[in-house]
Amino acid sequence: MSSFLTVYSKELKDFFTSWRFVFLLLIVLLASVFAVFVAAGNIRSSVTGSSDFVFLALFTTSLSSAVGGFVPNSFLALMAVLIPILGIVLGFDAINSERNNGTMSRLVSQPIYRDNIINAKFLAGIVTIAILLFSIVLLVSGLGIRMIGLPPTSEEVWRLFFFLIIAIVYGAFWLGLAILFSTLFKQVAVSAIVSIVIWLFFAFFYPIIFTFIANSMTSETQASAVKNIQMLITLQRISPIQLFNESMTVVLVPAMRSVSQIMQLYISDAGNYLLPTALSLGQSLLSVWPQIIITVVLTVVCFAISYVKFMYEEIRAL
Repeated sequence: MSSFLTVYSKELKDFFTSWRFVFLLLIVLLASVFAVFVAAGNIRSSVTGSSDFVFLALFTTSLSSAVGGFVPNSFLALMAVLIPILGIVLGFDAINSERNNGTMSRLVSQPIYRDNIINAKFLAGIVTIAILLFSIVLLVSGLGIRMIGLPPTSEEVWRLFFFLIIAIVYGAFWLGLAILFSTLFKQVAVSAIVSIVIWLFFAFFYPIIFTFIANSMTSETQASAVKNIQMLITLQRISPIQLFNESMTVVLVPAMRSVSQIMQLYISDAGNYLLPTALSLGQSLLSVWPQIIITVVLTVVCFAISYVKFMYEEIRAL
């Protein structure tokens, strides 16, 4: 246990004292502050005086009047794009950089269990992501309170807390994916490029492919239309970014229903239930529980492959 804590504290110190962390913090902070600043300016036109959950609207209000079409148009959309960058930057050289520098062979020659090395690196990355996200949400929340003059209610605080939990799980997936490629590839540049290419594919190209598939489908009957929509939902949820967007939208927008819920209500002709009534926090979490579980499973799979590969590979001194 002491060897694990030693490696963990060393990795955590390396993260927080590196220039990459400073640049990441500045980029995410500036983008988040800009999103909340614009949302606070637009909140009067998007939220009526009798609306509930006004504070949460800071994180979901569209910024379409201030940004272009290729820029994420809300704080939530920004997080969906920026959190993967955090995970990739923190994990793409976790293993292969030390292997190439010769420090890995010296590390495993010490009285340290090999599994403690990769476990400590993964945990240090998750803690770094958690601290960064918590700091960002705390800072932009303070800015939002000052700008709109309304503090969050207790339920809004809890919803932001679960937003942080799900965002950390989302970041852990991308961290695990980056560590996986860092374990599989010897070159740091290759692991970085492959991780970025996968992120670009799901962030930009997969929505285009999905839209093309959706537009090419034709339905002659109601049954075939329902079947096609269910297939499209399944295809859309292949993307981890879509899983995050769907779960976060339901958590931060209490009146929102997931696509699968709307489909079930449509099939059962329960049209009255489609009214925009707010869901309780428990109902919102139950609605997105499958998305959270899938993200956790994907994270475990990525890290498990990295773990097995790292445990059985041969490490030689340079």
